[in-house]
Amino acid sequence: MRSDPVPRSKEVVSSPLIQQLKAQAHYLAKLNTIMAEQLTAIKDQCRVAAYKDGVLTLQTHNNALLGQLRYLQSHYSQKLRQHTAFRDLKRIQILLEEPMQVNRAQSQPLPPLSATVKSLLLETANSITDVELSEALRQLARESSDKPTR
Repeated sequence: MRSDPVPRSKEVVSSPLIQQLKAQAHYLAKLNTIMAEQLTAIKDQCRVAAYKDGVLTLQTHNNALLGQLRYLQSHYSQKLRQHTAFRDLKRIQILLEEPMQVNRAQSQPLPPLSATVKSLLLETANSITDVELSEALRQLARESSDKPTR
């Protein structure tokens, strides 16, 4: 029986994939900020999902806004092109994002976290600089400790 060691939190946080995902998240956050500044009328109703090869993909939960975005696409494209981040914008693609429906009545409670996992969560929380994420990891470790074991 082969036993692979559990990667330590610093190894996980510094992995190339995590760094790539982190960079992509920062990039999307920057694009969302720019979009909100340029398109103030719709800033709270949609978000940037992707921007690749001149195609900006926006997501919305609002069906009425979906039609408005399609109708005013050329106007919104013009406004966005005024910012350097969107100067190569060719078109806007709009997706309707269905709200996630979680049926909590049927879901089973998760088992409590093991001591190893709690330790890794706390170690990771202590090694990252993002205050919100760090506190969320600590909260997760604490909440799991508060749950009674069966």
